[in-house]
Amino acid sequence: MLDIRYESSAGVSVALNSGVYVGRPNDLFSREWDYKLGYRALATASRGARKASFKAFFADMAQADAFRRCADADMQKGTPGTLRVEGWFQRCFVVASEVDGIGGDFFAAKLTLVLLDGVWRKGHTVSFEPFTAQSGDGEFLDLPYDLPYDLGVPSRQRYFDGPEWGDAPLRFTIYGPAVNPSIRIGGNWYKAELTVPEGGYLVIDPIAFPRSVTLVNMDGSTLDVFAKASRGDGLGSGEYIFQPASPGTQEVDWNGSFGFDVTWYEEEGEPAWS
Repeated sequence: MLDIRYESSAGVSVALNSGVYVGRPNDLFSREWDYKLGYRALATASRGARKASFKAFFADMAQADAFRRCADADMQKGTPGTLRVEGWFQRCFVVASEVDGIGGDFFAAKLTLVLLDGVWRKGHTVSFEPFTAQSGDGEFLDLPYDLPYDLGVPSRQRYFDGPEWGDAPLRFTIYGPAVNPSIRIGGNWYKAELTVPEGGYLVIDPIAFPRSVTLVNMDGSTLDVFAKASRGDGLGSGEYIFQPASPGTQEVDWNGSFGFDVTWYEEEGEPAWS
């Protein structure tokens, strides 16, 4: 059975193929581009929000109530939920439920959702640990044998394997302590002029709406530090905080004084079939 669920903006997750059954909805596995025609060409092409409708069979009334309450609360607050399909996700609103059959302990309905992101995403996270010894500072790893050499500190250059095709948004979680953290991936620098305190962390999120740079302190309090992140001259300038990664293997470099996670997102017009 397809793993599909609605996750509310408050974090409540409701399975849609257990107690509620939607099967494998055709509309979720369809895709559409917005485009304008030019002279013997496409003038523009983009993927925006779209509606999707499919049938649902509700056999668990408590779960039906939970789904309705979560979906309606998100609509009322104007904060989208997330639809998750086999590890792929997209922000959405449930805008309608049209009941077309009621039995003694079940009912069927046509659900209508607005899919907001234009693409389905799947995240892959890679962790980079801080170095305990700085390159070039004369520190070595002393071997327990009387050999004429010791081991030097590891190279700071690291790598991760990114998408096979298409650029990938990058989400960073930088762990404190870190002073003016700076990370190079490929030909772009990701920089923020601030101090991340010990026990805190910095989140750079390119797929949030709107995009965000948030400092989280040890006590859980948050601070919007968007203005502290370097945006250079924008996309492709070599110092843009939201620069997506190119396809293929990506070289990563930083001064090694802090650790961080980087999540790169596959983006597809529909959840992958395989």
